[in-house]
Amino acid sequence: MRSGRVGALAAVILVPVAVAIPGAAAAETARASACEARYQEVNSWSYQENGDQVTDNMVEMSIRNTGTSTINEWRLNWTWPGDQKVTVSLAGRMDQSGADVTVHSNGSWNPVKPNAAVQQAFIQRGASAVPVPVVTCTPVQ
Repeated sequence: MRSGRVGALAAVILVPVAVAIPGAAAAETARASACEARYQEVNSWSYQENGDQVTDNMVEMSIRNTGTSTINEWRLNWTWPGDQKVTVSLAGRMDQSGADVTVHSNGSWNPVKPNAAVQQAFIQRGASAVPVPVVTCTPVQ
């Protein structure tokens, strides 16, 4: 009798089943289009404006595509460490609310190919940003 049970168990057929792993598709998309940004003040000058001493800083942002597909649009976000303000954006649209800044790319005007970078420049008014803000870069799909 024992051998009959073993025979019955041996007849079980294993069928492969596809199991969805939560977040796997999002992780794959993130690898396909990922970016990082670097913030660097490259020039600074001071002058008198309406009797007040003013300091402006030229800032370059480097947006690098670390993914495997072209990024046509991206968004940068950071928070200033003080009372800095964006006064002129030389590329892209910048929005500022208090210390929080968002930069939007100019659409597909300046795509970022995989393993390549584009430059974004703007003028920041106020003291140099110390510490340098941590910038997050998000591909916009």
